Amino acid sequence: MKQARKKRRLTIAEFSAVRPLLNISEDRINAAYAALVEGRTLQSIGTEYGWSRQSVNDTVDVVYKWLDNYRQAQKAEINALNQELPPDWECALICGPKELIARMANFKTELATNNPGLTHEEAEIAIR
Repeated sequence: MKQARKKRRLTIAEFSAVRPLLNISEDRINAAYAALVEGRTLQSIGTEYGWSRQSVNDTVDVVYKWLDNYRQAQKAEINALNQELPPDWECALICGPKELIARMANFKTELATNNPGLTHEEAEIAIR
C-alpha cells in the first residue's frame, strides 16, 4: 500500500522571510504561497494558473531551496554572534510583550553602565 506523502507547509512568517529572496514571477510566488501556506493542492493551483501539477511542484521546490538557504544563514549568524560574546553567554531570539522588549532595550544601557569592562559595542552585540 502506497503511503501518503507528507505535505510541505510553511508559516506566514517563514514565507515572508524567504519571499524577498525569490527571483520568480509574482504568479509563481502566489502559487507557492497557495500550496505552502494555504495548503491547497498542487492540482487545484495548476488548474487556476493553467500549469501542470509538476510545474507548481517545481515552484514549491524553488521556495524550499531558498528557505533552506535562509535557515542556514540564520544558523551562521547565530554562530558568529556567539563567537563575539563572552564565554558564558549565549545568543537567543526573544519574543514577548512590547513592554518587556522595551525593558530589554533599556537593559542594554544598564548593562554597559554597570559593567565597566564591557564596551558599548559588546553591549550592543549582547542585546541586539
